[in-house]
Amino acid sequence: MRSEGKERLFYLDNIKILMVLLVIVHHVGQAYGPTGGFWHYQSSLGESIPTLYRFFGVNAAFFMGCLFLISGYFFPLSYDRSDGKGFLQKKLLRFAIPLLFVLLVMEPLQMYFYYARYSGNAPVPFLQYYTQIWFGLGGMPEGFVDSLGRFPYLNFGHVWFIQHLLVYAVIYWLLRKWIWTQPMKQEIKPFTALHLVIIFVVIALLVSVVRIWYPIDYWVGIFGFIQVEVAHWPQYIVLFIVGIIAYRKDWLRNLNATTGYVCFGLALLLIAGVYSGVASALINRFTSWDVWAVYGSLLAVTMVFGLITVFREFGNRTTPFLQAISRGSFAAYIIHLPIVLTVQYALDTVVIGGAVGKFITVSVLSIFTTYVVSVLLTRIKPLGKII
Repeated sequence: MRSEGKERLFYLDNIKILMVLLVIVHHVGQAYGPTGGFWHYQSSLGESIPTLYRFFGVNAAFFMGCLFLISGYFFPLSYDRSDGKGFLQKKLLRFAIPLLFVLLVMEPLQMYFYYARYSGNAPVPFLQYYTQIWFGLGGMPEGFVDSLGRFPYLNFGHVWFIQHLLVYAVIYWLLRKWIWTQPMKQEIKPFTALHLVIIFVVIALLVSVVRIWYPIDYWVGIFGFIQVEVAHWPQYIVLFIVGIIAYRKDWLRNLNATTGYVCFGLALLLIAGVYSGVASALINRFTSWDVWAVYGSLLAVTMVFGLITVFREFGNRTTPFLQAISRGSFAAYIIHLPIVLTVQYALDTVVIGGAVGKFITVSVLSIFTTYVVSVLLTRIKPLGKII
């Protein structure tokens, strides 16, 4: 990644790799911990790690927000490079094609295994499932067991993130084309602790309000098709916008290192609070108010900008290996889920050190396989232009 007129931003590449790795491990853990929702695979050995909810909570507090900030940071650069002419076409190619592939091929296949094994419905041929259960053609079958709370099964699955980026790309293009028509000037502005406090307060307030009606893991379809977990959505939008502003004002490079280190240290303390149970004790004392909305928002802001500082100061370098897996990270995000599920199904009846051993083994095998396949895919010329 290169910010126009600045040095190569290897540290953002490296943070992106870390976030995608967390996404993969997070999804591996869904089979072995309390997900708070649905998962495609269930261990036949009953392997379970009840405390994984802490791992899920910490990850969910910041990792997708961090990816949205990085994505927002490069929107202006992408638009300016083509003077807006090729921006939308490029984003449509990069986002819409993977979305259609997941919607029409990957996710229905994944969900077919769930339907056949865990839904409580009688098995049906894939073509019948695809037309009637996935797309809902012909209406709900008589006697259908609605184990998911929705019909039809049609959804974008884990690529909701890419769906959001496509929607935001269209909105950004429209704003630049019809409202912000003048070229946007680059300007160097300081990024201070006060900015971080403002970002935190805005996110915490918005998240606290939406969680009155929408708890964590409750998903809705905006306009009938945009998949949104509303509980975290304000954070994603705010950090995406902050990323756009950060590019224009060169904020990431001008965040004081000491301020960033303090953020990182505070984030680690907040994480320690979650794993030690201190955070749970605090939250349980305020049963009438969602303390986690504030706690998690503070963790998000401090960890995102703490990581940016630490990686900027100590991780702004690369190697051929890092370049290859950075190049494959977008593909890894798209294809990792069927690989995770394949490994989970393949090792279902194998005993590997209990639930913890299974979790670690599946994580390592899934990461390795995902990135090998992803790097190979990016080297295929037609696909390389998309992923």
